[in-house]
Amino acid sequence: MAARNVLAELGALHLTRPAVDAPVASVAAWYERKAVVLEHLAATGAAGAAEQAEQAHQHAAQLMAVA
Repeated sequence: MAARNVLAELGALHLTRPAVDAPVASVAAWYERKAVVLEHLAATGAAGAAEQAEQAHQHAAQLMAVA
């Protein structure tokens, strides 16, 4: 994924962030998508993106464990 596409995808994530009352599964799926995008961003050399991707994966897993 090219850097431009990653930035566009980050923008799309921002616009599609689930509402506070969204189902847990929807929120978890959003965090998983965010993690994937951050992994792609990390591949471009962005500082801190890999750590943020791992945090997003963990958050999604925690949400699904509760659901």
